[in-house]
Amino acid sequence: MTDTRQTSTEKSLSKHPNTSNVTSTMDSSSPYFVHHSDQPGHVLVPTKLNGSNYPSWSKSMIHALTAKNKIGFINGSIEPPSETEHSTEYALWNQCNNMILSWFTHLVEPNLTKGVIHAKMARQVWEDFKDQFSQKNAPAIYQIQKSLASLSQCMMAVSAYFTKLKSLWDELDTYRSIPACNLMKAHIEQREEDRMMQFLMGLNDTYSGVRSNILMITPLPNVRQA
Repeated sequence: MTDTRQTSTEKSLSKHPNTSNVTSTMDSSSPYFVHHSDQPGHVLVPTKLNGSNYPSWSKSMIHALTAKNKIGFINGSIEPPSETEHSTEYALWNQCNNMILSWFTHLVEPNLTKGVIHAKMARQVWEDFKDQFSQKNAPAIYQIQKSLASLSQCMMAVSAYFTKLKSLWDELDTYRSIPACNLMKAHIEQREEDRMMQFLMGLNDTYSGVRSNILMITPLPNVRQA
């Protein structure tokens, strides 16, 4: 079944025979540029989408597609050119679009591939996944917050305790929407203060003196400084 999908994609990518000649002389900063390592079966991220892992999967995909200068094909900033009026540009767009669709088929669990195979635009697949999975956040957020509330240093070294806290904070951030630019500074300051309090509350009592000293500092240092 996988071989069939690859063959279909390869046919689509070779539909316009001049495309490879154009991309070989194209500026590598162009979103239409296809590196020789960009193959239909290339696996961009280590984890496949299964639905429940959408926040972390989508963030990994954004990083990978941004690194390959293909993020515009899923965020709507690169629209398909007219096939009749701009045939050469359309051929380049179509090559990249189908390449991303092929990447998607290798980056989702088998029960989700049907929605990719029959799609015509990578952006539509991306939006469909977002609509389908991004709303199921409450149970995951609850579990992370519960883990944060119950986490304490106990027998761990301070560095190990901080690392475990940070992994939970980072995971929680994947479920949070990014605030508007004019609110970003206040958001970061409040987040850092909340994290500092969580960190201090979980420390063992042997650090009570250090904890009191840190709480007396104005302004409070961030967790890394503490």
